[in-house]
Amino acid sequence: MGIYIPANKRAQLLKYKYSSTDKSLTSKYILNPYWNRLVTLFPLWFAPNLITLSGLLCVFLNFCTLLYFNPTLSCGTKPLHISKGGPWDPLFKPLSTSPPSNSTFWNPSTWFSSSASAAMEQCAPRWLYFTFAVGLFVYQSLDAIDGKQARRTGTSGPLGELFDHGCDALNTTLEVILTASALNLGLSWWTVVSLVATNANFYLTTWEEFHTGTLFLSAFSGPVEGILLVIGVFTITGFVGPQFWDTGVLTVLGLNSIPQVAALGIKDLPLNDLFLSFSSLALLVNIVSSFSNVLVSLPTPHSPTSLLRPLTRLTPYILHTTLQVLWLHFLPPSYLLSRPTLIAYMVFWGTAFAHHVGLLILAHLTKSEFPAAWKHPLLGVTALGALDAWGGWVQRSERATERVVLGAVVVAFVVYAHFVVEVVGDICEFYDINCLTIKSKSRSAASPAKRATVLIEQGKDFTEASIETSSIDSTDGKKRKGWAGLRKKL
Repeated sequence: MGIYIPANKRAQLLKYKYSSTDKSLTSKYILNPYWNRLVTLFPLWFAPNLITLSGLLCVFLNFCTLLYFNPTLSCGTKPLHISKGGPWDPLFKPLSTSPPSNSTFWNPSTWFSSSASAAMEQCAPRWLYFTFAVGLFVYQSLDAIDGKQARRTGTSGPLGELFDHGCDALNTTLEVILTASALNLGLSWWTVVSLVATNANFYLTTWEEFHTGTLFLSAFSGPVEGILLVIGVFTITGFVGPQFWDTGVLTVLGLNSIPQVAALGIKDLPLNDLFLSFSSLALLVNIVSSFSNVLVSLPTPHSPTSLLRPLTRLTPYILHTTLQVLWLHFLPPSYLLSRPTLIAYMVFWGTAFAHHVGLLILAHLTKSEFPAAWKHPLLGVTALGALDAWGGWVQRSERATERVVLGAVVVAFVVYAHFVVEVVGDICEFYDINCLTIKSKSRSAASPAKRATVLIEQGKDFTEASIETSSIDSTDGKKRKGWAGLRKKL
């Protein structure tokens, strides 16, 4: 204990009170009645965190099937991102005139071959995208009812919010990869940009919650309308195939056949590019909304320092994201960007992102300072990777780059797993609860959290109560640490 939650911060968890504002009409009038009915199907012994984890496992299963059937995230032999209405892309030129080879993820030739050289004739089976739609809908439903189940069972607490946000952070990256396949984006900069924009949206919302104490969901929010939109994309792809999204907007609307429209010389923007442009616009709106809410929450009168401080706190995340992009930029596309190894790189990126989010949520729950850059070890890993990509000392070939990326994935998994084990174990120990099962209330009557509450009622402040309960834990012989302690808390 104490690595992520200092002894003098434990009692701050007692101040936790979930606060959210949801302006979505869709969730209020359509989804909420469905969610309220759905949660009643779960028995009262079913732990809320287990519901959350079950939803994430559905998405992970979708991800595994994608790796087998479509590791190139593209379909057909068309030039990447050139619409049927004309050779034009608003952001990036195609990397090649043909997508990567369609060998399966599990085949070593997928990872250890030059992927930009062979044309791909076969696409993923259409039914695969229907499973993506079902998996994401299941995830959204279970993610929405875990809090309701916690209130039904009287197990609401900070662990639930931390666990929920952690699963959401991991799901974000997985869904970006699945959506890239459905939109036929391929292994390209468009896929990378979609990951940057989606993660930034999520992180800004978490940054906003840290400063305001409230989770704001707008009339069009990612967890509700955004997910429904992606489900719609998956469903449409299931009927018409990923190549449909390369069709230009004018072609779909039938406007390109009108002489007056053709005379205007308007570019026939592909539907997939239009979808991502819309997502980028949503990011800009979220930036303005989040900053406005944070600004309102600051004490008045506002000083230049008070206005800049929340923005400067974004530095570690912005720096990390910049280094991730530079790592890709410095390497020849054939080494990483245009090869299936990019998926492994995005997994590393997503795990590092989940670690960022986890540290930030934990700081919010324990009323601690905003996580500094030195608390992000994976930022250092990314910096080393980007520096080596620039210098070309280790990543001098496709094989060498693959080994470096896969090594980074392993390091990221170890770092994030350590964070999860330590933090979940500490919170479970403090409240004397289990993570994935519900413990009898009579067994947790003498938990450190209960003792801290008594001390606070007796006049102790939160820091003193934290330290005293921590010292009791260290001498009572009941505390279990690390992996063994977590296993006991499941």
